[in-house]
Amino acid sequence: MTRRLVLPLAASALLAIAALPGPAAAQDMPAPDARAPDTRLAATELTLSGTGTVHAAPDRLTATLFAESAAATAAAAQGRVNALVRQAMDAAHAAGGVTTVTEGYSVQHDDSAKPPQWVARQTIRLAGADGTALLDLVGRLQARGLGLSGLDWSLSPDRRQDLTRQAESEALKDVRRRADSAAATLGLKIGTLRRVALGDRTMPRPMPMMMMAARAAVAPSAPAEEQDVTASATATFLLHP
Repeated sequence: MTRRLVLPLAASALLAIAALPGPAAAQDMPAPDARAPDTRLAATELTLSGTGTVHAAPDRLTATLFAESAAATAAAAQGRVNALVRQAMDAAHAAGGVTTVTEGYSVQHDDSAKPPQWVARQTIRLAGADGTALLDLVGRLQARGLGLSGLDWSLSPDRRQDLTRQAESEALKDVRRRADSAAATLGLKIGTLRRVALGDRTMPRPMPMMMMAARAAVAPSAPAEEQDVTASATATFLLHP
């Protein structure tokens, strides 16, 4: 005996409709070649460098002096040099606001002298922010027998750091101006900033002054001229249409 599976009429109709192709559903699935292009592929990478420079008067004066003595014996020459150095250090400490450094102590026998003699020498560096006071001190030390080998104006570390920050800001502005100009010329727009790097291109520029006579009667002169602090910046931008 054969058994038959009988479906209700409504269920049969639904199955028949589901089997038919659906034009509306087909229209909802776009063809692969109809998708919008990926705009990220159109980005152009632009790398530029810029510089910034600020000018400022130096705020630190360094005087390089030396004590030198010649005698028949090394002990006598050293004794005279040691006495001059002590006088210089005491005077610097009494003046206040002066940093002192002693260096370059040497004792040599001079066979070319007639008669031969021993020569002792030591270098002293005095530095301070008050140039007028330091120059007055240098003049008094010269009168006591010390020699002056150089006067150098420079920027103090704190002042140089502040000026470097200002120079870096100017360098970044320069990079941005160049990027805006390049983008406008290319007909593009600046998008993402990918990377940026800063650098200090300034080398300390000492300003040596003419050496005065060892026994100068007046304080030496050392006019302070402006110094430059320069920084660089490099940045990479993404440009878009």
